[in-house]
Amino acid sequence: MMTVDESLKILNIPVARHEVADSLQSVERLAKSFGFPVVLKLVSPEVIHKTESGGVKIVHSLDELRFVSSRFLEQGKVLVQERCSGVEMFLGIKNDPCFGHVILAGVGGIFVEVYKDIAFRVCPITARDAELMLSELRGKALLQGVRGQKPVNMNALMDAMVRLSRLPEKFPNLEELDVNPLFVDDKEVKAADARIVLKD
Repeated sequence: MMTVDESLKILNIPVARHEVADSLQSVERLAKSFGFPVVLKLVSPEVIHKTESGGVKIVHSLDELRFVSSRFLEQGKVLVQERCSGVEMFLGIKNDPCFGHVILAGVGGIFVEVYKDIAFRVCPITARDAELMLSELRGKALLQGVRGQKPVNMNALMDAMVRLSRLPEKFPNLEELDVNPLFVDDKEVKAADARIVLKD
């Protein structure tokens, strides 16, 4: 399985600014260039679900950054990432034994497995397919703007879905892919985390 930084590199969709650091000095330099708050993620092949294992932290100060980074660096490297905002979406690809590669889309974040609000189509998809998938979601109102939020950039979201659905053409051995969260606001989309499994 690929690490998060390796996965983000091959997505072919916009990703949050990030860099991997292997020293406390590098982490500090990157955090200062991105501006606080920043997101720190543990990069280790042994850790699959980073959130559950405490491997994702939002830090707001240098002291907090030094404390978290020191702990992460004992287990691996540290991915330093800009903090994104917007509606959290989930995009995924699964290699189904009957249909082949299918793309999934749903409301993302930590509740994706709770709500199970997901639509899917066989890869690759068109912009119209993406539009229909999003219209099937129970949480589609989030995309239209709630509680004073602006509606998200649907064209950018659909474009990301179409681009992602073409990934199996480049990687036929793609077994599983999760992009969660994909942040969507009124201007753009940015993938903040990804997990990719390639079949040997």
